[in-house]
Amino acid sequence: MKEWFLSREPRERVVLAAGAVIAAALILWRFVWLPLSTGAAELRAEIDEKTRFQVDLLRAAAIAPRESSTRSRSTQSLLVLVNQMVQGHGLGSAVTRTRLEGSDGVSVTLQNAPFNAVLSWLVALETEHGVSVESASITGARQPGLVNGQIQLRRY
Repeated sequence: MKEWFLSREPRERVVLAAGAVIAAALILWRFVWLPLSTGAAELRAEIDEKTRFQVDLLRAAAIAPRESSTRSRSTQSLLVLVNQMVQGHGLGSAVTRTRLEGSDGVSVTLQNAPFNAVLSWLVALETEHGVSVESASITGARQPGLVNGQIQLRRY
């Protein structure tokens, strides 16, 4: 390879060397720099989203009183209680399905629900009625501030 390169005219060697440098720069940019920079941008966006979520949770925790004396053990059905609380927090149109899960559990499906209202509703269920979130799967909707999700609630 070296012999072939040296057998070229000086002008050809300059063009070949410049082409090799440009090709190496393009390969490094495409396969090293571009993936690293897009990955870093995606991670920054994910961190920003999780930070906003954490701030919202801290706000909700600060609003809700933590004394156990505010809890009232209701004797009414958990399904009825959840439906009343849904209406009271303005989530009536966002709840597409509620289903009883045993004697002390309810599954709630939300669509295009205001995130702040969902947090307020869940905090009120916990602090006022002793109903905890057993599991939740929540994703952002197309419009900012709205979420879709599936929440499993349980009374302890």
